[in-house]
Amino acid sequence: MSTTVTLPVTKVTVLEDRALVERRGEVTLPAGPQRLRVEGLSPLAVDRSLQVSLSGGAIVGARVNRLWKEQPKEGLREHRTELGRRVESLEQAVRVATGDVLRLESRLSVAQAARADVLRSISERTGAGMAAPDTWRLHLAAVRAEVGSTEEALRQARKRESVAQQRLAEARSTLVQGEQPEAKLITSAEMEVNHPSGGAVTVSVAYLVPCAVWRPAYRATLRSLEGGGEGVTMECEAVVWQRTEEDWKDVEMAFSTARPTLGATPPRLVEDRLYLRDKTQQEKQVVEVSIREESIQTTGEGGAQATPDMPGLDDGGEALTLKALHRVTLPSDGSPHRVPLFQFTAPATSELVGTPEHSPLVHRVARFENKGSSVLLAGPVDLVRTSGYVGRAQLSFAGVGERVKLGFGSEDALRIARQVETKLDTNRITGRKVRTHFVKLFLSNTGSRPEQIALEERMPVSEVEAVEIELLKDKAKPAPAKVSQDGIIRFELPTPARSQQEVTFSYTVSSSSKVSGL
Repeated sequence: MSTTVTLPVTKVTVLEDRALVERRGEVTLPAGPQRLRVEGLSPLAVDRSLQVSLSGGAIVGARVNRLWKEQPKEGLREHRTELGRRVESLEQAVRVATGDVLRLESRLSVAQAARADVLRSISERTGAGMAAPDTWRLHLAAVRAEVGSTEEALRQARKRESVAQQRLAEARSTLVQGEQPEAKLITSAEMEVNHPSGGAVTVSVAYLVPCAVWRPAYRATLRSLEGGGEGVTMECEAVVWQRTEEDWKDVEMAFSTARPTLGATPPRLVEDRLYLRDKTQQEKQVVEVSIREESIQTTGEGGAQATPDMPGLDDGGEALTLKALHRVTLPSDGSPHRVPLFQFTAPATSELVGTPEHSPLVHRVARFENKGSSVLLAGPVDLVRTSGYVGRAQLSFAGVGERVKLGFGSEDALRIARQVETKLDTNRITGRKVRTHFVKLFLSNTGSRPEQIALEERMPVSEVEAVEIELLKDKAKPAPAKVSQDGIIRFELPTPARSQQEVTFSYTVSSSSKVSGL
């Protein structure tokens, strides 16, 4: 005995590059062994990922089956196609054109009979000696005009009828070709089940499908709070694309960062030989150094910038699962759809920060804690202030309770100009080189209100004893508020309205005569 049913999609878990689809429903089964077929599965379903369960019964075996079935012709379906409607309109046009031809033919026959009557009357009255040339001339002119206009109208009507018939024949030929039987791939899950008592049972079918992907996206809004201070409202959404050939209607959505198909193998053990040798005379006399740019790889406020391309899911090394706030309907159209996940509002502190080495603009930077129920995955974030949308940035991974830093656009009234000069001194006796860098910053405020601004500059940090780097604090005007161990120099200074200020500082890079590469 065989039973065929269709189960609705109840839950979908979208992974990084695929999705786990779950179908569930109640089915009435008779007692004993039988075959159960669940139709409606995606043609892209992965065969080996099929998982089935049956309440109160046993499943002997299950597999994914695919079968091509012919569909009814387009003309026999209740929903008429556009081509069928075109054929119907052309048939109506042919009927109208044929009616016009028949009407004009009748009118032409009447006009020709009238002309014959006029000619007969002329011959009869001429023989009787009752000639009226002027009257006959008027009658003949009127009859000839009517016959001529009717013949021209009939010619145009026959031309329209011929064109309509030709178009109707072409449309009918196309419709006949389009009415060929269509084949559709029907994918189903076939199960051999055995239920001892029969009745209503719950059947669950789960399988993996490709062509589904999701990425996190955020919207951060900086605004003033009612009780004073500022706050950031962070809204997290999942952007989903799916082309699985099945629509997900009113389903429970979950989004996971797990990678179940990512293969992991232990590294091969190979010999790693270490050799000791004495330094050459040249190596003893020379220390090779180089200057390199390095990003500080941390999370939260000091996180590294994300790549501009669409990255994979950065979950900090621990698989996470986020659930949608409500049930979702996602069509299989390949377009991006946004699904809300969570949101929170956290107190924030903002300041105007300028980094002259990178940009002449001064940006509003806000710092706040992740007060949400989940971590913040790396992804794009839309920035919004009271004035509206101000731009887009990249958010790095941040754990729960970790501080986050976001820039909310630049201030048009503030500008920074930067000048750098370098001076090299060499000791003739020891050969020690001292390179002094003089940095000047020119800050202007063209606005009508004063601002408190923080300027951040950097100087190199040495990792070898042969190279020493020192900030000349006596030549820094004004004095820096903070110098971090990573070489970030921070100046905090008030900026009056419509004013200009100058900030100067210097640092030296001293290296011995053995150092090369600087």
